[in-house]
Parts: sequence; C-alpha cells; structure tokens
Amino acid sequence: MEKKLNKLYLECIQELKSIGIDVTDKRIGDIEITISKRNNKRYGACKQEDPDKKTRFIEKHPRYKMITYGIYRKHYIEISPWVMELDDSIIKNTIIHELIHCMPYCNSHGYAFKEHAERINDKLGYDISRVRK
Repeated sequence: MEKKLNKLYLECIQELKSIGIDVTDKRIGDIEITISKRNNKRYGACKQEDPDKKTRFIEKHPRYKMITYGIYRKHYIEISPWVMELDDSIIKNTIIHELIHCMPYCNSHGYAFKEHAERINDKLGYDISRVRK
C-alpha cells in the first residue's frame, strides 16, 4: 500500500507542476506522506509543525480568539487506509486536497484554499472541495 501511495503522490506532484504549482519548492517546506495508523472516517489529514513566526495572526471568532500561522515548514499528510482501497482518482483527489493545505495560508478551508482548489479543478479536472460529497 505504501508503494501505491508514493507512486500516486509523485503523479500528483507532477500534475501540479504542469500547471505551475511546485509543492517541492523549499519555501513550502518538507512534506511527508504516510498511511494513517488509525482507521477513521476522514479521507486524509495534514498536520503542520515549525511555523514561520512572521506569519502569525489572530483569528477572531464570536466566543474566542485563536493564534494561527500562514506558513509552516513541516507538513505531515496522512491518508486513511480504507481510502487506499478506492479508485486511484479518489486517492489522488485526497492527496491533492491535502497538498493544498501545505501551501502558504491554506491550512484551513478559507479563501486561499478555495482559490487553489478551483484552479486545480479547472486545469486538471479534479473535484477538490472542502469536504467529500
């Protein structure tokens, strides 16, 4: 399963490069992709570490404030094991969704995430959205 994941991951990287998105650029940071050890309901997850302190901002919510960062230097993508049994197109859609989270200011499903997702959907024919339909 790891071999299949790595093959599809490399294909996704090449597809993104073909439309001018280089997730291997050092400004994005290091990305590690694995199959999740937990069998949960979500397709995948992207966890970040080592924030760029210059990109710190405070998100204001009605009941609380949250400190967040726009750029991280380390990204850990996990794909759920059950997703690896689905069609390759679904796996690649999940990988690209999580790769978008590695891009600057895309760690949530906000404006920057949606902008990248729309561009990728238009140029490469994917169906990337905030949540799976």
